[in-house]
Amino acid sequence: MKTWIFFIAGILILVCAAAGCTQPTEEEAEAQLCQDLETLGVALQNMQDLNATSSVGDIRDARDEVASAMEAVRNSASELGGVRVDELNAAYDNLDRTVQSLPDDASVVEAIQTVRPEMQAVRDARRNLTAELNCTQQ
Repeated sequence: MKTWIFFIAGILILVCAAAGCTQPTEEEAEAQLCQDLETLGVALQNMQDLNATSSVGDIRDARDEVASAMEAVRNSASELGGVRVDELNAAYDNLDRTVQSLPDDASVVEAIQTVRPEMQAVRDARRNLTAELNCTQQ
């Protein structure tokens, strides 16, 4: 019976290790957050690059890319206890609500003008957090 318990415990440890159950070091977690913030910056730039030839659907697709990057930032920030992402979360939530509220028949120029200030707020909050963390790329 004890042999089975040790065998099962050993299997569980191996499965946990293979699944990534170990916690990253603070340096690793911070590096991951910096990388995720860089990815968010790229997604925001892609959204910024939308123009009059884009569609409201393109704006929503770009928002989805930003949403995915933002989720990664939130996950990696949760690995670091003292990191405050409140400003970034609030700015992103405002951007998301603004994009969601765009009427399907809105002109692209109107949509871009509506979204641009909210997008800039996310960019500014991301830049502030990147500087606070002393990430090498901003």
